[in-house]
Amino acid sequence: MGTKITPDELALFAVDMLTQAELAEILGVTQQAVSKMLKKPAYREAWERGRSNTRRDIRRAQIKAAIEGDRTMLIWTGKQYLEQRDSPKEMEINQNVQVKYIAEWGGAQPEALPAAMDGETELIEGEIEEEED
Repeated sequence: MGTKITPDELALFAVDMLTQAELAEILGVTQQAVSKMLKKPAYREAWERGRSNTRRDIRRAQIKAAIEGDRTMLIWTGKQYLEQRDSPKEMEINQNVQVKYIAEWGGAQPEALPAAMDGETELIEGEIEEEED
């Protein structure tokens, strides 16, 4: 191998979520050499530990954003960790809004559909007929 690296040093690289090809380029070796190194238990554990630390930090940042009121992250974390789902009726209404938007204006541009994205129906009131259950 071109550059010697310890498992602890490898864990520091892994925190940056590098691919094996990127690590090989940094170390001046082939990707096959990196792959061979990662077959050694100490190196594999260090690689996984570094990547796990970053996934943990990302998760913490997402949860912090949700707790601080980021609506998108509130919805996403609710679905990921609390098994929350859109109700079938909400999904049908959102789909109908998108179909109507495309039919009238062309193109699917969800960012132009605030009512469909956050449940505020006053912006589209009267445009969609809802079936009675």
